[in-house]
Amino acid sequence: MSGWNDRRARREERLLRLDSLLRAQFTLAIVCVAVLALTGLPQKFESLSLSRNVIDLAGGIENLRDVHHVAGGALVAAGVSHVLLVLFAVLVLGETAPLRMVPSGRDLTDAMRATAYFGGLRRERPDRDRRRYFGKIDYWFVAWSLGVMAATGMINLFPLRVARLSSTDVVLAALRAHSDAAPLVVVWMAIVHLVYTGLTPGLFRSEARERLVAKPATPAAELPAPAGAMTIASAAPAPRERDAGDWEGPL
Repeated sequence: MSGWNDRRARREERLLRLDSLLRAQFTLAIVCVAVLALTGLPQKFESLSLSRNVIDLAGGIENLRDVHHVAGGALVAAGVSHVLLVLFAVLVLGETAPLRMVPSGRDLTDAMRATAYFGGLRRERPDRDRRRYFGKIDYWFVAWSLGVMAATGMINLFPLRVARLSSTDVVLAALRAHSDAAPLVVVWMAIVHLVYTGLTPGLFRSEARERLVAKPATPAAELPAPAGAMTIASAAPAPRERDAGDWEGPL
């Protein structure tokens, strides 16, 4: 029995370390996206007076581009480290929690039912417990969009080399894609990823973290109650235990 408890304690400690690394990666990614937005959007909308003020504040367009390139490199490093962390957790440590972010047929069915409800084609309201698909959409959209921005940014950073290896049309298409997708990525990150889903996906949720952050509270059943009065504990249903694959954001 003690051996099982030791293995469980080691696993919880390992999950806490993985969760801490995940949050550090996410923090770095958010800072990089903010810097990229502040340095990239003024270059896209250079004719605006606000953009010119930002460029002057940075000491010129060249300085602004240098900061943009450094932030882009840091974002690529954060993305690569995230992929390596997930692969290490799944392949080496045998953790299956990240695999819950892989879309399934149930997610498609739940999304179609929710779409039908909000479109007025279905009367039954979607169940809160069956809305994990949106968290997966957000996760994969961020991964895809940042991957596209990183790839097109690298092409724009070395346009002559890419043009020699492929063609000028590839460089021009990458420049247009990088410029046009940037506002969409910034809006999605600011509104959907931060506001809706919270600060980070719970890929490595563990009971140990919940016990560490939980505050002890006096159970309602132990509080004295007037004679004949119904306590909150007896009137309210027991809270549903959160599944390890639940999304952390507000639903």
